[in-house]
Amino acid sequence: MAGWLSKAYWSAFTLWKMRKEKRLPYLPLQEILSIQNRRVKNIVKHAYDTVPYYREVMDGAGLTPGDFQTADDLARLPILTGEQLAAAPELFLSRNFTDGRSVHFYTSGTTGQIKRIYYDKNALFHTLAHGHRMRIVIARFVGHAFGYRQLSAVNHESTNFFLMDFFRDNSWIPQRVELSRERLSVLDTFEENIAQINSFKPDLIVGYGSYVGAIFRRAWESGISTHRPKAVLYGGDRMPDQNRSLIENKLGVPVLSSYQAVEALHLAYQCERREGFHISLDQVAARVVDEKGNTLGPGGTGEIVISNLTNRATVLLNYKLGDIAALGDSPCPCGRTLPTLEVIEGRTSDLISLPDGQMTLSDMETLGFHFVPGVVQVQLIQEELKRFLLYAVCDGNAEWEQARLELDSAMRSNLGDDISVAINRVDAIPPEPGGKVKWFISRIVQ
Repeated sequence: MAGWLSKAYWSAFTLWKMRKEKRLPYLPLQEILSIQNRRVKNIVKHAYDTVPYYREVMDGAGLTPGDFQTADDLARLPILTGEQLAAAPELFLSRNFTDGRSVHFYTSGTTGQIKRIYYDKNALFHTLAHGHRMRIVIARFVGHAFGYRQLSAVNHESTNFFLMDFFRDNSWIPQRVELSRERLSVLDTFEENIAQINSFKPDLIVGYGSYVGAIFRRAWESGISTHRPKAVLYGGDRMPDQNRSLIENKLGVPVLSSYQAVEALHLAYQCERREGFHISLDQVAARVVDEKGNTLGPGGTGEIVISNLTNRATVLLNYKLGDIAALGDSPCPCGRTLPTLEVIEGRTSDLISLPDGQMTLSDMETLGFHFVPGVVQVQLIQEELKRFLLYAVCDGNAEWEQARLELDSAMRSNLGDDISVAINRVDAIPPEPGGKVKWFISRIVQ
């Protein structure tokens, strides 16, 4: 728990940064690019001075920090992959933050590969202030930017929950701006979820797109009367089009989305038009590349490569997220000058079907796989209601029999003792046609 002086500092820091958030997305693009370029120069110099990986690759290529003046110059670095980060996270950790002063998160994305990412406090409170951009949009639908009722439908180990606890422990959140919050458990049945929605009557429901959409689909098809929030905000994965259409067109509830990843937290967000995702250029550099790593122009579909410009603990520059996207080819009519991502694919999470007709989120953290020693990547396939296949990639020091028993125990403790699960150790898990490895695949029609 932080002392009062530290809390006062970070509270003032956040308010100071937040004061620009309403205006910044509307600044002339060149002004925003100037902010971005200044941060590019600073983060590259920091990386060269303190991060082993970048010193080695830059020296090997004959590059110096002075060669990086704009975000476009970051393409001169090798593209970094999640496999590299998962295999050796210490190579990307600044020596300035090896003394425990940083905060770490685990993520597998939808790839099933466990990665540890460290954040410095400055970057996290930048994120808190930056979130005001999305709150300004939400306010257009719920009526005010603070003090509304929010129900969160994500797993209990979500990064968002961890962040909220971190901010409460390390700063003061004035009561007048704090939200009235409840957490909806993805481990409960849909009927229990719906009952909680009706009891709490949230202004806003946030959560994984696949799961929030499934809740409203279940209520609609079952004829259960459900409280209608003023808006739904999803992220983390994609909401199926038919469920989004149901919520918006049948229930009359506007649906917004944000694009987030633990590697860079707030990447992009939808405005009131709810079409493209505005890229936060002052926080990240983002480009779309083809299969050879060449940068694609607006409208070209390829993989997203990002550079986090604020985090000085785990430094990720020219990092391939594994998502498929296309840059927008025209300014958004909303007036914001931040460019847009028009298409984001590759983040659709299937739901695990349960024998009682319920479905639950297919999430590594929920199932506890990331706690099994020696396991570096998994893929779970649901063949039938009670029949599963689990493929595991392990490091060379793993005790396979012990790891297999722990994986089996994790499955049964969450999905029941009567399931059949075949667990196989493999050297590698093949990617999908789009190049991304899905960690969960359902072969049941949902």
